[in-house]
Amino acid sequence: MPIRRGTDYVRALRDGREVWHGGRRIADVTAHSGFTGTIRTLANIYDRQHRPEYRDIMTIDYEGERISCSYLPPRNREQLALKRRNIELWSELTLGQMGRYPEFVAELVVGLLDWTHVIEKSNPQWAENARAYHRYVSRNDLCLTHALTDQYYDRTRRVSEQDDPDLILHVVGETKEGPVVRGLRTLATLAPISDEVLVYPNRPRDPDEAGYAIAFAIPMNAPGLKIICRDLYAENADPERYPLTTRFDEVDAALIFDDVVVPWERVFVYKDAKLLAGINYIHTWGQYSTMLRLVTKLEGFLGVAQLLTQYAKRQSSAASQILLSSLMQDIEILRSCVQAGELRGTMSPGGTWAPLLSPAYRVHSIEASDRAERTMEGLLTSTLMLSGGASDLANEDIGPLVERYFRGGAPSTKEHLRLMAVAADMVMSPFGKRSQLYERLQSGEVDRMRLRLYGQYKDPKPTERMLAFVKQMDSD
Repeated sequence: MPIRRGTDYVRALRDGREVWHGGRRIADVTAHSGFTGTIRTLANIYDRQHRPEYRDIMTIDYEGERISCSYLPPRNREQLALKRRNIELWSELTLGQMGRYPEFVAELVVGLLDWTHVIEKSNPQWAENARAYHRYVSRNDLCLTHALTDQYYDRTRRVSEQDDPDLILHVVGETKEGPVVRGLRTLATLAPISDEVLVYPNRPRDPDEAGYAIAFAIPMNAPGLKIICRDLYAENADPERYPLTTRFDEVDAALIFDDVVVPWERVFVYKDAKLLAGINYIHTWGQYSTMLRLVTKLEGFLGVAQLLTQYAKRQSSAASQILLSSLMQDIEILRSCVQAGELRGTMSPGGTWAPLLSPAYRVHSIEASDRAERTMEGLLTSTLMLSGGASDLANEDIGPLVERYFRGGAPSTKEHLRLMAVAADMVMSPFGKRSQLYERLQSGEVDRMRLRLYGQYKDPKPTERMLAFVKQMDSD
């Protein structure tokens, strides 16, 4: 059965992958405290797919197999609605705190499948590779990440003019099995605990930079692939004081490709800069997933802020109501953006029913995420500097004092301390600060999105209406 269980996911991570942190190799990510909480979270979600109450929300019959709705290429509005409910459920089960949970890159593979109508024109075999990859990952219900970013190179020079050509991932040779690639890709979020990685650059290549124009996918245990983690925020962390960190930290990593052989059947673009320039087409579904997740995340901010404001007896304060209403405002606007995108949805040239999402929606979502952090700080002020925690309650010396002094207006001290820990983890911890940076930059620099909006905005009515008014002034 292609729909995996949690045990299948955990077992697959014990595949000899080369994961590094702090100069030490991590032999088994499933046994390391920097990963175990997030692995447990994802394993539990995989298990839900088999429960009767979730089966028809999370999975669907597709071409004779039961697959995750995350991998479903919808053919009509009804199937789009099925995808939406699945995305919302993944978001709710992770409080919107995981931007790269397995649902997200699955949507990029749906986009890749949809893009095969373009790939086909350049190379039918690459298009068949992409179709076969969708079949493979959907029927095995794999957890994927992606790696797009070139990082530590001289940006005053072209990609092909670096002193060290290996600073940027590129082809260095060919074998019978496939091309050999070497170089660095960063910001591969969730890479240490994913099954495979989808690799392509987020910037176009010039026509004479063919060796740098490649898109492919490989398993995380591919020989020569080294996974170097950023700080492991959950390592040895107290789940009572870092409730989000210890459940949802989707560790970011740099990937070093040390002469990695990519199987020919896993290549989707090869030394074709013109074709590669259009690969952002596949991001439609990723943006849709991100917008829905952000609504859930902001709802989480609002829920915590409302409860802690009530416990502090400040819900009648005009200042508190104004701050809370700014969260409500952004939630309602983002919901409307998603609905508008769905209503404007059309059948794509590749044959999927796709929402039409303006770059303006994504820009607003980033601004809303920034406002949510500032709103939490304005509402909760110094209480975000967590001192007492629920883990103190079990200590016979300090517990009774914490029980007495940290209850506030909450139904129980433990509930109050846990909510304060969630709030602090949202905006004060390394996890929270990393999450905010992720939301702000995961789609690229905001001004680049604004430039894209400017180029796409083709509505002539504003200027036509104003010109008509100016011309009719003579006859008034």
